[in-house]
Amino acid sequence: MSKKKSSRSSGIVGFFVALLLLGFVIFAGQTDYLGPISADLRAEFSALYTRSTVDYELTAAKLLAAVGVLCLIYLVCRILRLLLKLFSRSARTRTVNELVGSIITYLAVILGIVWALTILGLDPTAAFASLGIVTLIVGFAAQRLIEDVISGLFIVLEGQYNVGDIIILDDFRGTVKRIGVRTTTVVDLGGNYKVVNNSDIRNFQNRSKALSLAVSEIGISYEEDIPRVEAILTEALPEIYERNQDVFADVPDYMGVEDLADSAVVLRFTVACREQNVFVARRRLNRELRLLFAKHSIGIPYPQITVWKGE
Repeated sequence: MSKKKSSRSSGIVGFFVALLLLGFVIFAGQTDYLGPISADLRAEFSALYTRSTVDYELTAAKLLAAVGVLCLIYLVCRILRLLLKLFSRSARTRTVNELVGSIITYLAVILGIVWALTILGLDPTAAFASLGIVTLIVGFAAQRLIEDVISGLFIVLEGQYNVGDIIILDDFRGTVKRIGVRTTTVVDLGGNYKVVNNSDIRNFQNRSKALSLAVSEIGISYEEDIPRVEAILTEALPEIYERNQDVFADVPDYMGVEDLADSAVVLRFTVACREQNVFVARRRLNRELRLLFAKHSIGIPYPQITVWKGE
C-alpha cells in the first residue's frame, strides 16, 4: 500500500472513530445509559460556558465531556479541510488551501487543549505556565517558529512556488506536495520525501514556471556527409514532433555540431517540454533519432577493440 493510500485510510478511520466517540458521549448525556454518570454529564454540558476553574475534582463525566469536545473539534477540523480540498481546482488555490488547512489544524489543537483543560476544572493559563510553555514561547524556539511561519506566508503570498510545482532544492529535485505553516514537503520520482523548514528555503529553482528543454546528444561517424544528415533532419524533425505531441511542446531543434570527439561527430538536439516530462522527452527523442539514423544508414560509432595476434 502506498503512503498516500495509507494516510488516506488512517484519516478515514480516525474520522469514524471520532464520530463514534462523539455519538457515544451525546447518547450517554441524553439518556441514563451510564446511570449517575449520565446525569453528571448532562450537568457538565449545561455548564459548558459558565464553568469555574477552581474545581479540580476529576470525574468520569468530566472525562467524557472532554473526550466529546475533542472529538467535535477534530471532526469540524477534518470537515473544513475536506471542504478546502473540494475547492482546490488550480495549483494556486491548492497552495493557499494547504496553508489555510495547516493553520486550521494548529488552531484546532490549541482550542482543543484549552477547552478540555477548562472542562476538567483546570486553568489553562496556569497549566501552561507551570509546564514552562510560556518560557519556551519567549525563548529561542519561538523565534525559529515565528521565522518559519513568516517565511511560509511570504512563499504563498509571493507565489514563489505552488503545490504541484517541480523545484530543485539543494541537490534534491521533486514535486511540492504540501506547503504548511512551518514546513514544505517535496517528493522526488522515487517517492522519497524531503521536509524542509520554510525559513531554510533560500536558494532553489522553480522548474515549473516556464517550459524546460530536454537535451539529446548523438554521435555520428566522421565518414558521414554532414550536409546530407542535416537535410534529413530538417525534413524528419517536424514528423517526429507530430508523433510525440503528448510530450513535446514544439518541434525539436537541431542545434548543430556540439563536439568533435575521438571517434564521433557529436550532434546536439533540444526539445521544449513541461518539466515533469523532461526525462520522458529525452528518451523519446533519443529513440526517434536512433530509428531515423538506422532508416537512412547514418552510422553511429561505438567502441571497438582491435586484437593483434602475434606469430
